[in-house]
Amino acid sequence: MKNILFFLCLFPSVIGYSQSLPINFEGDITTEDFVDFDGGTALVTANPLEEGINISSTVASIVRNEGAIYAGSKIILSENLDFSVITRITMKVYTSAPIGTVVKFKLEGAGPPSELDAFTTASSEWETLEWIFLDTPLGLNEIVFMFDFGNIGDGSASSTFYFDDIEQVEGPAPPMPTALPIDFETGLENTDILSFSGAEAIIIPNPQSNGINTSNTVCQIIRDGGQFWAGSYISLIDNLDLSTNWVISMKVYTTAPVGTTMKLELQGPDAAYATDYLTTTSGEWEAISWNFDGQIDDFNRLVFMFGFGTVGDGSATSTFLFDDVQQVQGPPIPDPMAATLPVDFEETVVSTDFENVFGAITTVIPNPQIEAANTSATVGQFVRSGGQAWAQSKLVLTEFMDYSTLSNITMKVYTDAPVGTALKLKVESTESGAANELDVLTTVSGAWENYSWDFAGDPPIYNVLTFMFGYGTVNNASPEATFLFDDIQQTDGTVSTNDLVSELTGVHAYPNPAKDQLTISSNGKIIQALTLIDLLGNEVIVLYPNVRQVNLNVADLASGIYIARISTFTGTGSIRLVIE
Repeated sequence: MKNILFFLCLFPSVIGYSQSLPINFEGDITTEDFVDFDGGTALVTANPLEEGINISSTVASIVRNEGAIYAGSKIILSENLDFSVITRITMKVYTSAPIGTVVKFKLEGAGPPSELDAFTTASSEWETLEWIFLDTPLGLNEIVFMFDFGNIGDGSASSTFYFDDIEQVEGPAPPMPTALPIDFETGLENTDILSFSGAEAIIIPNPQSNGINTSNTVCQIIRDGGQFWAGSYISLIDNLDLSTNWVISMKVYTTAPVGTTMKLELQGPDAAYATDYLTTTSGEWEAISWNFDGQIDDFNRLVFMFGFGTVGDGSATSTFLFDDVQQVQGPPIPDPMAATLPVDFEETVVSTDFENVFGAITTVIPNPQIEAANTSATVGQFVRSGGQAWAQSKLVLTEFMDYSTLSNITMKVYTDAPVGTALKLKVESTESGAANELDVLTTVSGAWENYSWDFAGDPPIYNVLTFMFGYGTVNNASPEATFLFDDIQQTDGTVSTNDLVSELTGVHAYPNPAKDQLTISSNGKIIQALTLIDLLGNEVIVLYPNVRQVNLNVADLASGIYIARISTFTGTGSIRLVIE
């Protein structure tokens, strides 16, 4: 779905040999017709197993070896694909990869791309997989193969995939678009509600006719396996007019826990926008609404991703009833107000002051993690909830930041993400468009920590802070994709991520980067404890030296980034180390 996967527009325009469906690799396609990308290598080759459902002599193969998680190859067709009547693509696949391996089939071209997943049900034998492209736009003439999507291949047999007999065949009837309001009493059929990635939607008699919803018929979505973004969607006859009624409301029933993420996404030919609602009750109907104030009037599809961020198991807590989908009047979203540093979230900065883009959602909330390191009542919360690897939230400042004396931006951050997660902070200018960004890596998980970004030498032209916490990691709104932050301020750099990222001072590591030997010394303080942690959170060295200088042999450690946690009589701190 759009705005859920970050690779939607990765592939450049290319010139290739044009073909048409069906394709059987018996002379219609050669190796030169494939366009490989990001670690995938395609080849027209001999059939490795001429038996079962495929006794043809020639097939295609793709070997994935390093590169990206979306490595694959594609073929350009001579004509655009038309799914207005024939809605299914089938393909025979052979691999020794484990059962359940994702085979992503993507269509690209002049129109908005479309992609679907299938999952292998056999290993080391041929099987037929299918993808149903209902409600798919015209203008697509490129077929993209991404086997074992989500993993990086290693060139082995389990990263090798053979395929054959790609054809377009009859499938379910295309859905009929509808209009709001929707009450599921008349008009819509089950075939008009399309599901993806592990969800299934059907219209049923209301099994919970009570409370605020005693209607006869409702829609039910059950999420069972698949992906954390599994859901269903309904196409609309006309684009939504959000000029006056910009709130979408509905009634929802689920026994999922309070706080379950209910994501509603609006999609159109060239745009998509999603927002979240967190449930406040369980086991009863709840009136839910999503505010789309300020969005463009170019959306003609409603996408329901209830329970977003978890993989469903088909149980009652993965089951969602909903009804009475309509547009209603609602409060306008206030325009963002510029903020002044320092920011402590106690009074002036509120949720609507953040501009959330590419899947990030930042709000100001009561501090759910009050502890000695941060006893403040209110904090910011940054959640990666769908969207892109570079999901971000922006906060405009009243003044340009002058780094001549206060060179660092510091703040407290809490997250359950693993140690070594990237906290990217970008500074931007609303006037010149200039920008600069820096990363620091988390040194703790499940606790508050002070972090600092050193912008020494940058000119005083930036007046926007852009937060991209967890940059490049999963966007599933889970605790590991959630970051609390507080007390944003400029400092003179005495606390630096290149030295110690806590109040502990006078402790240094050299050489850094190190190859064989590493020395950690303290100016006048006894080092009581020293723990070296890799980016997976593993404690690779634990020492209690009780000396002022520790010499470490790091020759046998894998190259990469490590965090040294150091305790003295005056406090505890962390140093970021690089082992070459």
